[in-house]
Amino acid sequence: MKSALSGVVVLALAVALQSAIIRQITLLQGSADLVLLTLAAWYMHEEAPGSWVWAVIAGLMVGTLSALPWWLYVVGYGGLAAVALFLRRRLWQTSYFAYFFLILVGCALTLGLSWAYLRFVAGAGIPLAPTLNRVFFPSLLLDVLFALPVYSLMDEWAAWFFAEEPAL
Repeated sequence: MKSALSGVVVLALAVALQSAIIRQITLLQGSADLVLLTLAAWYMHEEAPGSWVWAVIAGLMVGTLSALPWWLYVVGYGGLAAVALFLRRRLWQTSYFAYFFLILVGCALTLGLSWAYLRFVAGAGIPLAPTLNRVFFPSLLLDVLFALPVYSLMDEWAAWFFAEEPAL
């Protein structure tokens, strides 16, 4: 119970920091996705329980603050969770390479879904090439820059809440 409540608090803090501070740090029109980085780091820890619930909660939190529909983030973060859980089952030990691969997949999913929704459903005539150059690649670069600090913070958090009890 304590770990589940702390997970919700960590996600709420990530959403608050993303909406208040991280979205102000832009490169061209791209910005980092702190919630995506937090989820990716969460799913890459062997000690932390892997569940779809975290992706749904994070998607709902971010979706309520976004002008885009909430289900875009639930689907994007759910795809991130699916790839992460697949990697956790297939890899003997998770690595930084898997974490960075997960960031690439998550960034492509969330931004790709947003672009597709704006292009095909909302009717905005946004071409793909400028979107890649001005939004996707700068966002991916910022995600990679913030990745290691977020991973180390999540590593400390996971060690604190999921430490094994000493044997008596």
